[in-house]
Amino acid sequence: MNSEPVPIWPPTPGYYRMRLVRNGPRVAVRIWYGQPIKDGECLDRSPRWCVAIDGLTSDDAGELLDIHKAWPFCAREPISAADYKYMIAAAGWARLYAIDHPKATPRRPIDFHKLPLRF
Repeated sequence: MNSEPVPIWPPTPGYYRMRLVRNGPRVAVRIWYGQPIKDGECLDRSPRWCVAIDGLTSDDAGELLDIHKAWPFCAREPISAADYKYMIAAAGWARLYAIDHPKATPRRPIDFHKLPLRF
């Protein structure tokens, strides 16, 4: 773990991971400065700090996610672009095929008593 202090502002563009709740699974986070993206479509708005958490850029109400929901909480765990793509793909797979997997519901803490044994 890196012991250097993390600057509070401005955010550093890149890929990160973080937990949405205590004892929850880690989710992928992407931070960039540019035009916001909503539902896969680039919006015609002025450039700003944008965030995608677990592959989503808007909340349940359809509002764009605020950068302050992720930064600086994710700053200590940077990941590579390949790791980001893998985490997004694994979470998508879990939502489709393994709804009991912790990655399918990242806003709930992991119940270790319900996980299958690994051996």
